[in-house]
Amino acid sequence: MTNLRSLAAAGVAAFLVFALITLPANVVVPRIQPEGVTLAGLDGSVWNGSAQVLQIGGVHVGSVSWKLQPLALFTLQIAADVDLKRTDGFARGGVRMGANRVRLEDFSASLPIGVLSPQLAPGGWAGSINARFAELTLVDQWPVSANGTVDLIDLTGPARQPANLGTFQLKFPIESNEANTLAGSIIDIDGPIRITGRIDLKAAAPASFSRTLQFLGPPDAQGWRQFSLSGTM
Repeated sequence: MTNLRSLAAAGVAAFLVFALITLPANVVVPRIQPEGVTLAGLDGSVWNGSAQVLQIGGVHVGSVSWKLQPLALFTLQIAADVDLKRTDGFARGGVRMGANRVRLEDFSASLPIGVLSPQLAPGGWAGSINARFAELTLVDQWPVSANGTVDLIDLTGPARQPANLGTFQLKFPIESNEANTLAGSIIDIDGPIRITGRIDLKAAAPASFSRTLQFLGPPDAQGWRQFSLSGTM
């Protein structure tokens, strides 16, 4: 009798999952999309669908399509293969979400810096971002694990006195002796500025741009951090 009940419960669960993922995307997605995320022009199903418009924090990101991995639902996670397109770039890869954790797998992207939120790209900075990650994990929107590179191409700014600073590459991970720290390197690829350094991202840090600058030292009373460059131009 116990086995029969278990089989019946598994059958009901499988039916509910099947019913959920085959529902039209325009019925389900508006009810479950996170705060600050807007999907419009929905088509297809929850399992295999698309949206003509994706906005995050009021910023138009592009059009997006996805193919859900239903088995991940049994582990209380959402996993999908996602393909984002826009006229001036793209992003694609596997996305796995659960509780406060997001994991990107086999992820690649080429996007303008303007797509990023003002927290990450303040002051009217421009240029392009090329990213390739075999794996990138964020907890509470903060990177805690990464294996890949980010190229900042033709980095130009700030808005009031724009100058092309060149192209730089960030690479993760590199060796770190500190616990709960994601360490990476930064080097110049092309341009007038020569840079070789490292970036330490503390796991306990909040997801804000100012915290990513901790490696520059503590801020002064006005919130500024000292930063000096040397080289030839």
